[in-house]
This record gives sequence, C-alpha cells and structure tokens, in this order.
Amino acid sequence: MCDAYGASKVIWFDGVRGQDITDDHVDATSRFLAPGKALVQMPLASDNDAYANDARRQYQVLSTSTTATGSAMTVTTLQGPDYNKIRSTNQNFLASYANYYLCNGAVISANFGDTTADGAAKATLARLYPDRVIEQLNIDRLGTGGGGIHCVTQQQPIA
Repeated sequence: MCDAYGASKVIWFDGVRGQDITDDHVDATSRFLAPGKALVQMPLASDNDAYANDARRQYQVLSTSTTATGSAMTVTTLQGPDYNKIRSTNQNFLASYANYYLCNGAVISANFGDTTADGAAKATLARLYPDRVIEQLNIDRLGTGGGGIHCVTQQQPIA
C-alpha cells in the first residue's frame, strides 16, 4: 500500500469480516481531522455487537499509533447515540455522527432523535470545527441502507 499510494506509513483496522459488503464502514466510525489528529465515534458501554467492538478496537489502534514522523496521535471521541432512543427501528440502521461531510463553511452531520446524543455530537463537532456551521439532518431513509452522509457524497481531497 505504501508503494501504491506513495505513503510512508499505513494505520490498519482489521474490520468486521462478513458483517456487510465492505467488511467495515470505517468512515462511520473513524475520521482523520488533521495530521496526527483523529476522531472515533464510540458506542455505549452496554453495546457489544461486532461494530461496537470494532469501534473500540479502532480507538485502541489510533490511540497507540504514531504519525509517519513518529509523533503520537491525538484521538477525540464522539459518543454515538443510544439505539433504543433513535427514531429508526430498522435493525440494519447505521447511526453515525462521524459519517459527516465537510463543505464550504459547514459540517453536515446527522441527527437520529436521541436528543441528548444529537446535541452532544453537535457540540463536539462545533468544538472540532469552530469556524464552521454544524448542520444536522434527519437521514433515517438513508441510514436504512447502511450508509450515511459521507458515504453518499464521496468528496475528493484537493491534493
């Protein structure tokens, strides 16, 4: 991978083989914010499904990783919603605040009807992106397909 992409280091997550078509919706869990800075959406302590355990592993990997230059990673956590309090009752629904889209002057994220978690996610994103407006959208129809805002926008980096 380093040769193919011209990188000097790769941080690898094992994923959740056989659970979905991608073996992990990593952009629903972890995001790089800037060089040496990452975000991980954490499940509730009581959540113990494959994706919750994977999120905890991603946090562990990032928290113990270093950048290509050897500096420690700084990892911010974003609390995920309580699936018992969200609007959707679809068992395949993916409730991810971390699956957001960055656009000119804004962060487009989701809300799920867990008002406490929705508000906390908005506050965390506002702290991480102080110069941007945080817009939360109801994506209940989108989330039943297993995706989110970042999944359907597919933005490309400048360089």
